[in-house]
Amino acid sequence: MRLRISFMASAVRIAMALLAFNLPFPGASLAADFEVLKIDGVNVSFVTLKGEIVDGDASRFFKAAKDLAKATIILNSPGGLVHESLEIGAEIRRRDFATLVLPDGECYSACGLLWLSGARRYMSASSKIGFHAAFREENGEYRESGVANAEIGSFLTYLGYRIEAIRFFTVAGPSQFSLLTPELARSLGIDVFENDGAALTTPRDAPTVDVYVNRWISYALLRSPLCQSLLKPEPADLESGFRDAFERGNAMVGAEQWIKLWLPYIDVVKERTSKEGIKVCLDAEESLRQQAQPTGIHEPSFSCSKAQTPTERAICSDGGLRSKDRALGQIYFWIRNNVESGLRKRLLAAQRSFLAERNKCGSDVMCLNAAYDSKLNQMSSVKLF
Repeated sequence: MRLRISFMASAVRIAMALLAFNLPFPGASLAADFEVLKIDGVNVSFVTLKGEIVDGDASRFFKAAKDLAKATIILNSPGGLVHESLEIGAEIRRRDFATLVLPDGECYSACGLLWLSGARRYMSASSKIGFHAAFREENGEYRESGVANAEIGSFLTYLGYRIEAIRFFTVAGPSQFSLLTPELARSLGIDVFENDGAALTTPRDAPTVDVYVNRWISYALLRSPLCQSLLKPEPADLESGFRDAFERGNAMVGAEQWIKLWLPYIDVVKERTSKEGIKVCLDAEESLRQQAQPTGIHEPSFSCSKAQTPTERAICSDGGLRSKDRALGQIYFWIRNNVESGLRKRLLAAQRSFLAERNKCGSDVMCLNAAYDSKLNQMSSVKLF
């Protein structure tokens, strides 16, 4: 992932430099307001979209991009027709193309919809990306178009944007613009790659507020009695991560909006915990671990310094397996200490059988995960703690 991002950053900087000095691109071809730009040695093509978006531009875009496997769409447009823009935007997302507005570049109105359509969105602090409500001209006057705005809202919902973002994109009147900055984009839940000419700030480097909501909820789950009993995470790690997620998210959008963002998840989490139990704790730990956040789980149910078998060493080297083994270990000790002898013997015999089957996997991580998932799925119906 890091290599891919570094490569893209270099390719974007090359494209920016060539555009700035109006140098020719090898293999360039002109199609209406679209130009395909190819750089020797770079497997990502660039398509420039310049000027007003008018009737037929969607077809011209399809023709220009039809043979491109990977592309970044460089936008410089005052906007134009909504229906043409939505068709182009749908094709951009379907083809997994990226979108880019250069430093000091301008992308207004319907052009902004194209930028939002990108599977990855690039901008700079000086990029001018502006939005307003769709409108139509009647007798020399501009009036908002309810039908067009409804189509825009439906399209953006399909792309996964939440209601606060959609409102921002359509709130300004026909003669005004709501300008988007990288910081504002993140506060609206929009991932952006921010290029300052020297470095590229990725969504992992600067997360959206939604990421902080996810982190905060995940930490809250790991601090719950159920997950504490199952995983025994280090309290200091959880407290640090919990506070950091709260403070960053709250600072990004303010207390009122921050509460609005996380509050709907409470009932969902309660319902999932009631139905899924163990899985909720493991999912929360995995979510944080995938974001390189501390989870308080450093070892499985045994000491990795004493790991001897290929299976034990594989478990110690894999974060997901460490958590799953830790959970099953806690279940084992709870059963041993809390159930009547007859049931305890049956359950512990099943545990020994599981360990024997597990060890047959050797160091095969995929096999080990399947074994643990199957066992945890069996145990999820047992009411513990």
